[in-house]
Amino acid sequence: MSLDQLRKAGVVKVGIANQPPYSGMNPDGSLSGFVPTLLQAVFSKLGVPKVEGLVATYGELVPGLQAGRWQMIGASFRLSKERCAQVLFTDPVTFDGGAFAYVPKDLSSPPKSLAELGKSGAKSGMLQGSYLLKLGEDKGIDRGSISQFPSNPALIDALLAKRVPVAVSTFASLRELQKQRGGAFEIVYPVPDDPPVGSGPAFRREDTELHAAFQKELRAMRASGELARMAGQFGFETPADLMNLSGEEACARVS
Repeated sequence: MSLDQLRKAGVVKVGIANQPPYSGMNPDGSLSGFVPTLLQAVFSKLGVPKVEGLVATYGELVPGLQAGRWQMIGASFRLSKERCAQVLFTDPVTFDGGAFAYVPKDLSSPPKSLAELGKSGAKSGMLQGSYLLKLGEDKGIDRGSISQFPSNPALIDALLAKRVPVAVSTFASLRELQKQRGGAFEIVYPVPDDPPVGSGPAFRREDTELHAAFQKELRAMRASGELARMAGQFGFETPADLMNLSGEEACARVS
């Protein structure tokens, strides 16, 4: 898909995850969250006035992109070696790591790492298609002990209903739900065996012209401070040493 084609259509379709504050969809169909807000700003500068989102699980984002269901991944998509081989990432726009949610009266001693969770043999809940599924297995968690859920609200519903003693997701999403649920659960963060590596939007590998146009505007927003101000509105901060990390550099750092 070329930028000229998008300009003529007046709309870009993006695949998103329903995971506030990264990305989400309101009941009226409008988009919410940091990354969709960023996309609307960038594509407005590029002459594409409308961003249309389609909600999917993280595991569906790459197949949907490759099948042409959307022109880009508009979620905060975590970089990994496998994903970097499949898609063309922009520069990272969020840096967040895994975290555990638990209810103190139901679990007095929560795990402090993925490896510790694996050794305990305890059941846990994770998002469908999350990078944490594979990472958890790599750290010794039995896939059979994991219940998978389509969204973070569903994951926390299961935690509060005592269907799982531990919910595993990313810190910013759990922190947002902790506020919404009135502090009904506690969070363990950081998790030492899942340090932040960077996440961001992504394109098909062949859409190099569109990717380059997006990158140019994104980097201009970063240089002017507009990106940092926008991220701050959603509670995100970029570590100073990673402020200018490119997508290529970020992919080279992940395993």
